[in-house]
Amino acid sequence: DIISGIFILVDQSVHVGDIIELEGKVGRVLEIRLRTTRAVTIDNKVLVIPNHLYLTNILFNWTENGTETRESVDVGVAYGSDVELVKKILLNIAKAQPAVLKSPAPKVLFTDFADSSLNFKIAFSLNNSFEVRFTQSNIRFEIDKAFRENDVSLPFPQRDVHVYSQKN
Repeated sequence: DIISGIFILVDQSVHVGDIIELEGKVGRVLEIRLRTTRAVTIDNKVLVIPNHLYLTNILFNWTENGTETRESVDVGVAYGSDVELVKKILLNIAKAQPAVLKSPAPKVLFTDFADSSLNFKIAFSLNNSFEVRFTQSNIRFEIDKAFRENDVSLPFPQRDVHVYSQKN
């Protein structure tokens, strides 16, 4: 752990204030010591990370390139929905969120023709990816409200069942 701590301090791939993801856990780095790194999660829990994990696992540094990150929310609509209306609704919702950056502007992707739905992704940028789940939740609430107001249906799995009778 101590040798790993020295590597981290010399390499400077992680700094205090960075948002990191390691083994599925996300936290903002509070302190880097020789043996451990301390980070706080979005739930205000302190992670004490043995430094050797940096060398033996894949580490995602969400903020090494700066504080801006690209995030998204996926949504499916029923077949027959007006896809241009869906696109307009999603863009308006993302643009109205205070945490979503104006530049680069949010984008809507039509991602798939799935079994029971037409799938979309609204992609947007944030300056504070540590708060992403709250922004994503707000967007989902607004999508549900706007879809109800505009008669856009959310899909549910559907199957056709054919019954054949045998003639004796």
